[in-house]
Amino acid sequence: MTIRNSVLSAFLAIVLAPGLAFAATDPLSYDDPGMHFRPPDEWTRISIDEADTGAGKAPAAVYLLRRNDTDVRTILVTIDGFNGTVDELERIHEGDLRTQTEGTFIDKHEKTTLANGMPAYWLRVSEGKDLGQYKRRFEWVVADGARSIIVTYLGRQGMFDDKEARAALASLYVVAFPRGHR
Repeated sequence: MTIRNSVLSAFLAIVLAPGLAFAATDPLSYDDPGMHFRPPDEWTRISIDEADTGAGKAPAAVYLLRRNDTDVRTILVTIDGFNGTVDELERIHEGDLRTQTEGTFIDKHEKTTLANGMPAYWLRVSEGKDLGQYKRRFEWVVADGARSIIVTYLGRQGMFDDKEARAALASLYVVAFPRGHR
């Protein structure tokens, strides 16, 4: 029985290893000990050096989707140190959004959960003051006990809706950040 189990284990390791290696090296995935995110296949991950996000904090990951010349969308994964509740983070983040860009309006902020049950806020934000230059952003705002995690879906207003943004950000899951991990 032991030899049989050893042979079965070796066989499974050989058969499953390529799939496991692919998951660990997926170029679209952003993973760390407290979170995972992967956009749909049509997105392209941009190196942080190439990304001109205009955001105050440097993003951990940037993704781009170009449908045509007027419909270009960006996903930003921004992580920063934060020791507080998701409610505190959401209030601070809303204030930051309003001071960063003139003409910012928070259309919606809904306390909900991610697919894995982690408490989060879903925001819908309008930005801009000049006709034809309005931007729409949808964001997941999450606190994992040690960090703030903001995942933003950004593009030209009118080109996409809540349902499309949620679908593109659906893979996000966050867990409590492991103690003692950096």
